[in-house]
Amino acid sequence: MNYYFMSKFAALTSSLMLATTAFAQQDSQKSLDYSLDTGNVEITPAGETSTIQKDEIEDDEPFLPIFGKEAREKGYELPKSYGINVNYMNIHQNIDVKSISFDSLMFSQKIFGKLIQLPIPSDAFKIDVHSTRQRSHTETLRLDAWVFPFMNIYGVVGHTKGRSISKIDVGSNIPAVDKIIKKIGDMDGIDFVLNFKGTTYGLGTTFAGGVGNWFGLLDLNYTRTKLNIIDGNIKAFTLAPRVGYRFTVPAMDMIKLPQSKFSLWVGTMYQNVDQNFHGKLSKLNFSPKLQTIMNFVNKGDGNFNVKQKMESPWNMLAGFRWEITPSFNIVTEAGFIKRNSFFAALEYRF
Repeated sequence: MNYYFMSKFAALTSSLMLATTAFAQQDSQKSLDYSLDTGNVEITPAGETSTIQKDEIEDDEPFLPIFGKEAREKGYELPKSYGINVNYMNIHQNIDVKSISFDSLMFSQKIFGKLIQLPIPSDAFKIDVHSTRQRSHTETLRLDAWVFPFMNIYGVVGHTKGRSISKIDVGSNIPAVDKIIKKIGDMDGIDFVLNFKGTTYGLGTTFAGGVGNWFGLLDLNYTRTKLNIIDGNIKAFTLAPRVGYRFTVPAMDMIKLPQSKFSLWVGTMYQNVDQNFHGKLSKLNFSPKLQTIMNFVNKGDGNFNVKQKMESPWNMLAGFRWEITPSFNIVTEAGFIKRNSFFAALEYRF
């Protein structure tokens, strides 16, 4: 789940007025005398001479972003090229489960005095799902770089943990299995719980632009998550447009904080996540009643299959970014409507 790199390019457009003012000041300083001599640039205001090697200027220019030197020469304010983020994401959402089924099940039956294992058809259990609520949290480490003044690329790796709870009714069309269910008792409204954890990794890019202090962002990323209870990976694509405003926070001398930048934004997020998954029943922890049934019919090779979709792929976003210094930033964002989420990040840029 990742979509959280905010508001850098707004600084570029907001510096246009500053650049214009600086150029006007340079034009008014008629006493400045520029001359080139054997690779040195000599600037002589009021009779003083300062010599700066061209090579030194070029050495100070970072490799990224591409066209960064040209942007700075035109007066644009660019962020530091590279970043390391420590991120935390918490999500609560409703899931629309279409079906839950089991296969590769067996049950024991005495035939002519001999105990025989008989296969159970995959449609033997009739499972009706009423509601499903999922919650998860993910901690990730993110590395990023500004490739162009308007384009950032990043990679993430982290750990995901969570659970989903479905309210289900369980029945069967097979007399032997139905007999077991009736012996256990009422199987309506019981919990089907999936506890999961795993590793998340992915890549993404952010496009940024702005006018004055207003800015816009478009974040796209693709992630894979390998969970402990399913076979294969869960793949997810996320798209998140945002628009916001960036302003200056005065220095706070009482607590020794320098002048800083603060950004506010609103946006929306779209998620397309794999919703069909399967795995071994032996990896799940069932409620007592359902576990009793599984003890009768699962001889170790049983599988579960779940088909579901998110109640809504879209939700709304609102957040802020506090650029305490050019190197240290704090980001927080909340999601609401259909999917509730909270995101926080600490960022170091260099």
